[in-house]
Amino acid sequence: MHAVRRHPGAGLLLAGCLILAGLLSGPVTAGAQSVDDCQMCHGEASLFEGMERAAQLVVDAQVYSASTHGQFGMSCVDCHLDLAGFMDFPHEADLAPVDCGVCHADVSEIYAGSLHGWALDRGNQRAPTCASCHTTHDIRSSSDPASTTHKANLPETCSTKCHGEGGLFEDSIVKLPESFQDYNMSVHGRGTRHGVEAAASCDDCHEVHDLKSSADPTSPINQRNVAATCGQCHGGVQRMYDGSIHGRALQAGVTDSPTCTDCHGEHLILRPSDPESSTYIGRIATSTCGNCHEDPIIIRKYGLQGGVVGSYVDSYHGWAVRRKHEDAATCISCHTAHEVLPERDPGSTVNAANVVSTCQQCHPNVDARFAASYTHTSASLVLNPVNWWIRNIYLVLIVLIIGGMVVHNLVIMNFYMIESRRQQEVHSWVMRFDRQQVVQHLLLTISFVTLVVTGFALRYPEAWWVQSLAAVGLDETTRALTHRIAAVLMIITAFYHMWYVFMTRRGREEFRAMLPAWQDVKDLFENIRYYTWMSRREAKFGRYDYSQKAEYWALIWGTIAMIVTGLVLWFPGEAVKFLPAWSVPASQTIHYYEAWLATLAIIVWHFFFVIFHPEEYPMSWTWLTGRMSEHAVKKHHARWYEEEIAAPSERRKTRPETGVTRNGEDDPS
Repeated sequence: MHAVRRHPGAGLLLAGCLILAGLLSGPVTAGAQSVDDCQMCHGEASLFEGMERAAQLVVDAQVYSASTHGQFGMSCVDCHLDLAGFMDFPHEADLAPVDCGVCHADVSEIYAGSLHGWALDRGNQRAPTCASCHTTHDIRSSSDPASTTHKANLPETCSTKCHGEGGLFEDSIVKLPESFQDYNMSVHGRGTRHGVEAAASCDDCHEVHDLKSSADPTSPINQRNVAATCGQCHGGVQRMYDGSIHGRALQAGVTDSPTCTDCHGEHLILRPSDPESSTYIGRIATSTCGNCHEDPIIIRKYGLQGGVVGSYVDSYHGWAVRRKHEDAATCISCHTAHEVLPERDPGSTVNAANVVSTCQQCHPNVDARFAASYTHTSASLVLNPVNWWIRNIYLVLIVLIIGGMVVHNLVIMNFYMIESRRQQEVHSWVMRFDRQQVVQHLLLTISFVTLVVTGFALRYPEAWWVQSLAAVGLDETTRALTHRIAAVLMIITAFYHMWYVFMTRRGREEFRAMLPAWQDVKDLFENIRYYTWMSRREAKFGRYDYSQKAEYWALIWGTIAMIVTGLVLWFPGEAVKFLPAWSVPASQTIHYYEAWLATLAIIVWHFFFVIFHPEEYPMSWTWLTGRMSEHAVKKHHARWYEEEIAAPSERRKTRPETGVTRNGEDDPS
């Protein structure tokens, strides 16, 4: 037992215990203490109620009798040595800690040299002691299924106080890996829970009392020793690995060479059939083997062949694996999983003498010519001169042929755009936007497109179009400056629009026409009914229909959100002086997703109505000229035409700009 403090009032309780002991057992003599003597006090939970560490002071006689020490007939004073020979009740409260080394000197010496002993020796109060793993009075043999050190219970023992939630994870200085959660999900953890004797538990890899850091050369989990540790259960695999190029390189001191844990993981070891496993067919090339064979530093350092992962991924095998075809060949299909050898080694599966039989695993009856048709060199677009020439010839053809097609189609599209513009000039037209509205739209278009391009260039720097812009000078400094200039332009445009709306007569009228009304809901349903052949009557829209109003108010909302969050991101130090700290990351999130929302809305909604709509294609010229043909107004905004444009001239005296202008008349805007 451990030292205890005397609880207030404990004197009376222990005095009673003394009287009881005297009545039942008579005079107490030196060295005569038995378990029963101690149980007269420590078997009564009521005597210690409310005391600090009461649970440790109460010993269940049956529990102790079933323990290893109890079965050997050991008395309490065999461990609590400073109580041997005491004459008076109650004994001293401050007892010396139990020294297990008195009996277990060999184990105590091993523990002192372990990582746990090292931590305890340096004053770490959270370092585990004997009792942390073996308990105090319920110590049982590790072969006992009820023991805390039994194979099936050991992971829980290690995790409860130290290597699991609530243990050293709370330590503000040292953070231990969350090994228990990973182990619990692994094949080893699942096997242990289901009583599989061969399944590895904590002590199988880390040993029992001689637990050492992976940095210690003598540790079983040191990189050079991992294969031997795993080989305790996987002896055949270890022999193959030791003879492989990876095993040889590691023993030669090449610490970049992988060992078991580099490919299979440390604690989260899963079956190869598990999609989450690092050895799953879909992960081997790109993640597991690719960690080294696609690392430019390792490739250059050891003179490895570059591009092997890329050539595989771009092959039929790689495509099939990405389609989750589990019979498709991957790295281990040709190179094996553990006995990997270089091509020049006679024992290698890709050596010239063996490569045909390797291919025949999937392609029976093939010969050497077939085997030579697929190698990392032959499949490479860079290393294979035939592929290099074919690739570059096709790139030139694509640029010339597709580029010529694009130019050809642009010429035709330009023809129809110009003809559409001429037709509008020939016929009568209505002023849709005045010059100030056209200017506002142009400023908004320029600032919005620039912001989208420069904003997404920051978020997706690896995209091909971003790389192309970088190649012509749009580096990060230029991008950031351009983005901020476009932001200022958008802010100026926003204030310009506010002035126009509130300070000009036409602006106020346009704003009132944009206000949502119940009629917009009716128009929406009427329009859908017409385009689903449920009605033969087209909806009669006012000056602005429901789609245009929705887009306008979405623009107002989005502009405000982007300006506010953009200013917070531009000046975060000033923003947090009057905003909470979380406003900065929140602004970044809003700014990003609002940019996506606005961009997609423009492409899907706005471009449809002004470019891709069958009646507007290839483009409506209204955003540049401010004009709309009288025919288009009658068709798309019949209510506006009937109520304002076609009304008698005396009803348009206050708004002469709403009239129809014939070809040759002056532009009223």
